[in-house]
Amino acid sequence: MPTEAMVLNTFEGVKMADLKPYQEKETIKNLVKPFKSEGKIVKTETDAKLGTTMWTLNNGAKVTFKKTDFKDDEIVFSARSMGGSSLINDADYNKTQFAFPALSEAGVNGYSKADLTNYLAGKQVSVNPAVTAIFEGISGKTNQKDLSTAMELMYAYFTGLNYNPDSFNAYKTKQSAMLDNLLSNPQFYFSSEHAKFMNQKNPRFIGIVPMEKDWANTDYKKAYDIYKEKFANAGNFQFYFVGNIDEAKFKNEVLQYIASLPSTGKSGSFKDTGYRQMSGDFTKTYKKGKDPKSMVTISYIGEAPYNEKEALALEALGEVATIKVIEKLREDESGIYGGGARGGMYKVPFNNYSFSINFPCRSENAEKLTKSALTELQKLIDKDSEQKDLDKYKEGEYNDHKTSLRDNMYWMNALTKNQMDGSDKYEILNYEEKVKALTVKDLQDVGKNTLQKAEL
Repeated sequence: MPTEAMVLNTFEGVKMADLKPYQEKETIKNLVKPFKSEGKIVKTETDAKLGTTMWTLNNGAKVTFKKTDFKDDEIVFSARSMGGSSLINDADYNKTQFAFPALSEAGVNGYSKADLTNYLAGKQVSVNPAVTAIFEGISGKTNQKDLSTAMELMYAYFTGLNYNPDSFNAYKTKQSAMLDNLLSNPQFYFSSEHAKFMNQKNPRFIGIVPMEKDWANTDYKKAYDIYKEKFANAGNFQFYFVGNIDEAKFKNEVLQYIASLPSTGKSGSFKDTGYRQMSGDFTKTYKKGKDPKSMVTISYIGEAPYNEKEALALEALGEVATIKVIEKLREDESGIYGGGARGGMYKVPFNNYSFSINFPCRSENAEKLTKSALTELQKLIDKDSEQKDLDKYKEGEYNDHKTSLRDNMYWMNALTKNQMDGSDKYEILNYEEKVKALTVKDLQDVGKNTLQKAEL
């Protein structure tokens, strides 16, 4: 619900606004002025195992597509160029990080966001540009009938993003009102304060949400200029399409809208900024709200050389730990309603791992249940996991994977992962075999190698 201050601010804003009579706008015929493309495919590569085709275009861009019959009316797509905000210096990053999500609010090619909404009414088209920590890109979803419109809009985000400070100010006002309410939520406050503590030595971290001083320091023009520079080099982008693709029609759209994108001919990748979260053994308590309940997070982080088998074992350990924590804390001690554990190893932007246990409980039980959770985790490390728990994890993974293999976005994530971290591109096909090979000793070993020497 809106607060009284939000309502009063709205009235004040209307009083001061320069209101003009509504004028019906001419219907948009094309987002992009029609043009003749000289685009060409200079190389074609196929992968029979994955069922993919990759075209290298004359401007250097690469387009990988996989035709599926999972859904008659779905095509998902993604475009990525490695680099993202990791290449921005600290001072400029702090001035732009909260402006990047606002850039698309300005619309494209002279059309406002409202104009785009009207133009896309009745069409299945979603196109979203972004600048993330390690890549800049575009993601979206459409169908065969509206593919041309989706490609047109994607082209427009590359070449014709509007510059409109008013749209940024409107976004900022809307976000500020929403974020003020979020910070009054104890769970969100907990996440915010915990992130501040863990990142206190990182000059690039100023909060998970912007405060008034952060908005005052935000430079919309600089963010816009960085975006334009990054999207001016299509030759560093890889495009992915998965779904019900008509190859002949798709080829025409690729040549028209992707092969014609500008390119500088330069290649690049993301970099490790070198900043890390706090290291050491800490216990922190944050107080907010009046209800007699707590949220407990036990987290381990650290750096270690990436190992594919250990990565899968740590993920499995998280699932098995969830089973044991739920059994002990909920069923034996009746202390929690839910909760669980999660583990993983990652290659970007640097080799690292994390493991966490999370659960809500009554405040007076927090310390006791935290000790119980740590005891259950230590048992898994010292005495091996129980085979029945590992088997339960495996059965769930087999079922989930089998279902996911008929999902377009699952394939999309697998294809883009290889570009991002250089992982085995056939992992999606070999996953069940790798899960099947896991043993309880693998889980114990990864627990000893990481959690017993990790930073808690």
